[in-house]
Amino acid sequence: MEEFEALALAAAARKRKAQDLGLPDNPGGVSANPAAVAEFQGKATSAFDGAMQGGTFGFGDEMAGVRSAIFGSTVDDQGNMARDMSGTMGERYTSERDRVRAQNEASQSANPLQYGAGEIAGGSVPALTGASLATGNGLLNTAVRSGILGALGGGAQGAGHADGRDLAPSIGKGAAMGGIAGVAAPIVVKGGAAVKNAVKDPMTGVIDTMTGNANQGKANRVIAEMLRASKKNPDEVGEAVMRAAQEGQSQYRMMDAVGVPGQRQASGLARAGGDSGAEIAEFLRKRQAGQGERVAEFVDEGFGLNGTTAAKEAGRLTEARSASANSAYDAARGNAAPVDVRGALGVIDSRIGGMQGSNVAGDAIDGKLAGYRKRLAADPAPDGETARELSDFDRVLGVKQSIQDDIGAAVRAGRNNEARELGKLASELDGALEASSDMYRAANDGFRDASRVIDAVDQGADMARPARRSSDTVSQFGSMTPPQQQAARVGYGDSLLSKIEANTAPTANKAKILQSPKRDAEAQAMAVDPSLYGRRIGRENDMWEVQNRALGGSRTADNLQDIGGTSEAASGLMGAGRSALNFQFGDAVAKVGGVLGPAAKGQNDATRQLIARALMSDDPVKALEPALRQDMSSQSKRRLIEALLRQPMREGGEAALGQ
Repeated sequence: MEEFEALALAAAARKRKAQDLGLPDNPGGVSANPAAVAEFQGKATSAFDGAMQGGTFGFGDEMAGVRSAIFGSTVDDQGNMARDMSGTMGERYTSERDRVRAQNEASQSANPLQYGAGEIAGGSVPALTGASLATGNGLLNTAVRSGILGALGGGAQGAGHADGRDLAPSIGKGAAMGGIAGVAAPIVVKGGAAVKNAVKDPMTGVIDTMTGNANQGKANRVIAEMLRASKKNPDEVGEAVMRAAQEGQSQYRMMDAVGVPGQRQASGLARAGGDSGAEIAEFLRKRQAGQGERVAEFVDEGFGLNGTTAAKEAGRLTEARSASANSAYDAARGNAAPVDVRGALGVIDSRIGGMQGSNVAGDAIDGKLAGYRKRLAADPAPDGETARELSDFDRVLGVKQSIQDDIGAAVRAGRNNEARELGKLASELDGALEASSDMYRAANDGFRDASRVIDAVDQGADMARPARRSSDTVSQFGSMTPPQQQAARVGYGDSLLSKIEANTAPTANKAKILQSPKRDAEAQAMAVDPSLYGRRIGRENDMWEVQNRALGGSRTADNLQDIGGTSEAASGLMGAGRSALNFQFGDAVAKVGGVLGPAAKGQNDATRQLIARALMSDDPVKALEPALRQDMSSQSKRRLIEALLRQPMREGGEAALGQ
């Protein structure tokens, strides 16, 4: 019986509440109170009218007029949709517009709260639709975008609510209010999020430290902020790491690909100590230890050395020239005609002819020339016999080769005048030998071309000297034939390798000497694949920048970390307990704060380890996925809140809030 009475009392209470709200109170849904039903319907109609005005920027009445003018659409006295094509289009437009305006004014007057709420809700629809357009790179860019959208929306609202009266001031006022609200919205939301994190992070940080759990949410937030600061998207970062691996640099990771933000995160983790700091520091040290070998390999491939040196290449080319020349000159001997050496004798006599028989001693050059004259011709005999000249191809060629040897010795000894005078004789004999054999001419051309290729090795090494201007070296390289260019590459690359090998400092940037404007210009002109070579060297510099920021520079942070580690037993929770037992409560509080302080910043070592492993990931797209998913959800919520804040307050809303 008591249970029945309790149920009856509850049913009566629900009935009274439904009557207070104006809702139907019987199971069939038909209210026993017609006045309450009418009141409820009136409030619903007011909310709907407000929503229509808000959702159309205040142009709902004008839109109704246009619809009536074209289609004759209207509402009859019973509130049902009707079609009336009487009158002109202008008359139908004006009549329907004024009817809707009067209905809106009546709804706003009768139920200002419901009308204002509906207008705000309706205005949220276009605001939320354009929320994605308000997202920019950074807070300032987002605020500017949001301000523009707010000004446009506010101006449209001002025009729609002017109803043709004071249109320009109404648009200006709406645009100003919307612009101010738009600029302020992302700043307010960002500030609110910062306050929330400032309160939440210390609490969760202490809990995480006490439990030893990693906080994936905090790690995601740090990673997302790093990516946002880099101004790169995940696909760009993933492609950069994947391409590096394909081009022989699998050590290149996400922290390198995102640039300076990645460097800063790596530095903070390495200097924070703990397992996370040790893990990333060890990775960076090992990677740096192999930089010299990687850079040397890229230079070797980039300039086509294929494991050789300038000296070995010059020796190989010389041997090839000798083998080719021997074959060519042997062929030339087979079809040679007698050699006319009179021109060569004329060269000799032009210098020493006047001294013959005068008993005047000449210099060393005269002596050499006199010796070669005797090999080329016999002097007239005393009995009047005619002088005889050498015409045999092989013997004349032997004389010419002896002269070439003397020229080489004179050049090496610095006897330039001797080399010049002997060069005249050698040139004249070359002409005589070529005239006696076409094949000798071809052999001579081949020998000359091969010699130029050999000389290009030393020329390439000379191009690598810092004193040589890139404008000159690039021009010189461009004027060479392809075989000469390849020989020059070997000489140039070997010179670079010697500089790299001379730099034995373990933390030195081995790629630095390859990145001056001179080196860049020469690499573009001389490297086998300039783009590949440039990307590889650029990545090596990026990787060095990360390790230098994380492990180089001042060691103050590392020293403090070491000191903190050695004094942990004395200054940690055990020390705090000992101080408390000694009634040193101030010291106990300080030591507890020293233990919990770092945790209160929001990151424990386990959380930092999640960040470190993401930074070292060779699959950035996968590593970024949870961070981006969380960030996207957070950004969507922020944009929705900003869209709502961006709406300028309408008169209906002001009136409603004032009640």
